[in-house]
Amino acid sequence: MDVTEIRAVLSPRSREAGDFIAFPKRLYRDCPCYVPWFDRGMRRLFSRKSPFFRHSDGEFFVAYHGNTPVGRIALFENRNFNSYTGNRDARFYFFDAENSQPAADALFDLAANWARSRKLTRLIGPQGFSSMAGGGILVQGYDQMPAMTMMGYNYPYYQELLESAGFSKYKDFVSAYLDPRTYRSPEKISRVAAIAMKRGGFDLPRIRGRRQMRALALEIGRLYNESWQDHAEFAPLTEEELLELTNDLMLVTDPKLLQVIRKGDDLAGFVLTFPDLTNALIKAKGKLNPVSLWSILREKRRTDKVIVNGLGIHPRYRNNGGTAILYHALEKSVQGLGREFVGADLTQVAETTELMLADLETLGARVYKRHRVYHKGTS
Repeated sequence: MDVTEIRAVLSPRSREAGDFIAFPKRLYRDCPCYVPWFDRGMRRLFSRKSPFFRHSDGEFFVAYHGNTPVGRIALFENRNFNSYTGNRDARFYFFDAENSQPAADALFDLAANWARSRKLTRLIGPQGFSSMAGGGILVQGYDQMPAMTMMGYNYPYYQELLESAGFSKYKDFVSAYLDPRTYRSPEKISRVAAIAMKRGGFDLPRIRGRRQMRALALEIGRLYNESWQDHAEFAPLTEEELLELTNDLMLVTDPKLLQVIRKGDDLAGFVLTFPDLTNALIKAKGKLNPVSLWSILREKRRTDKVIVNGLGIHPRYRNNGGTAILYHALEKSVQGLGREFVGADLTQVAETTELMLADLETLGARVYKRHRVYHKGTS
């Protein structure tokens, strides 16, 4: 299917904005696994209200065949990331297209031109605004439900569209399944954690209520900036971005599922576990109104699955039992402190973190989904 025109989204209430939001809903209307972003959140991005746009740039595009949308893409220049890493990357995100190589090629040709105009030398994606946002094209696990909008779903033909457009694999991120009903930390890890907690003065305090959780959320964000510095996708988040993450965390998590590791007054580590609200988000169809909000709150109380999307331990504690304590905290988190869950989805584990993948296998987790980030030069 040929593309006759590609238009930029110039305002949050434009026709192109509506088409950008509506296109994937039409594309996936018969797919039970697709979770749309909230329309309100997308329009907030169009209006550049996200703190990301305080330091970086981005544009949103829709491809048309006549007057019919056939694809979409968002392009970002994350200046903070490029400055921190020394890269010259342009990121693409929110890529969706009909099963049409000409449609995909037209969008990626535009992306390459957009990048070159900014003297950026590589296209990489799908990648979002930070390493906390899920990225990649799903390449394994098409029969599995997504993890809300954290690690999304796409049709199998996306892989061929990207590879035929000249993209090659950059890195895979896997999701692992864990059964909380049978999960127990291996004896060696439990023993090391117990010794480290006693000798090192570590503690796993129980989080009591949303007020305490809100106070902790920003502290966790700051620890993220300190604990993820050795990850290739990392760049420090600004205080505004950390506050936005805090607000998002408050919406979807439950204090009983949040685990933190303290050493005295210092926050040493965290495990971010969320009730799996995927089914409610699918039913909401991107609309946030009293009915969908009630459905989400009900799902939050009733769901029997959780999503783990964030583990961190301060580097200074990794080699003196801190990692064992982190896995002990993971056990407590997925078991819900009295609430029975039947499934835990551990998401966004980079294939390059070989030690963590080996640890997950030791813990009894099995890899069952894989998302792939692609890249290619812009010359």
